[in-house]
Amino acid sequence: MAEEHSFLSDSGVYVSNTRVVIQGTTYATANITSVRKHVVPAKNGCAVTLAVVGALGALGGLASALSQSGSDRWTPFVVCTALLIFAISWFRSLRPTYHVMLATAGGERQGLTSQDEEVVDRVTGAIADAIVHRG
Repeated sequence: MAEEHSFLSDSGVYVSNTRVVIQGTTYATANITSVRKHVVPAKNGCAVTLAVVGALGALGGLASALSQSGSDRWTPFVVCTALLIFAISWFRSLRPTYHVMLATAGGERQGLTSQDEEVVDRVTGAIADAIVHRG
């Protein structure tokens, strides 16, 4: 029997020429026919909608404040501007989700999910190297 050669051992993932262990689930490298990275874009519809509402409200509040007089005329503008700033911050914080997809004779399976693309790239590369190494 061939000696086990480790390609990656990092944070719940172990990849060798004989097995792949991802968060406690073990796959035989001999059964994996291919590996790929799948990207699911972040869901940003609510953040965009909130930003549009905030921008329109801020413009309306500015127009209203400039045409009126009084101590509270700037309140709608300030509230809508704060809403716009919050929406932009929310939008910028959204990240896509990355998956390691393992293909076998029985079909394709999601092996690892992370919002860190570097981790998924490292795991995908290690599994690809293990597949090539096993021959």
